[in-house]
Amino acid sequence: MAHILIVDDDPTLVELMTVMLKGAGHRISASGSGQEALKALGIEPPDSSVALPDLVMLDIMMPRSDGYTVGTLIRNNPRTRDLPILVVTALSEMSRLFRATVEVDGFLSKTAIPDSLLKTIAQILEKRKARGRA
Repeated sequence: MAHILIVDDDPTLVELMTVMLKGAGHRISASGSGQEALKALGIEPPDSSVALPDLVMLDIMMPRSDGYTVGTLIRNNPRTRDLPILVVTALSEMSRLFRATVEVDGFLSKTAIPDSLLKTIAQILEKRKARGRA
């Protein structure tokens, strides 16, 4: 299955998503901040030897480097610009603002996680595969 990077500062939610996704056969990495995620993706500091995940699940509201900043840096980096990004947020009204500033592949409300997480990820990964980037 896919390698998924979860970027969220809520350890309880990260654990829940990790259990669900591992149960579906995915390999999971987690970053508790935007800065950790940028390092894990080889963006800051630049490191082209870092293996990239198949999907980034990105929270919007995080201290220091928020999801907008991380998403923008992912899209502006030639090595990571095509990575699928799934924004997972408690702030559903923020999705319009995020869409206006950063191209993402999907949004998921944190309240919808138990019901929609696996389905949403499967859809995004299938689109990526259809575009020939599997």
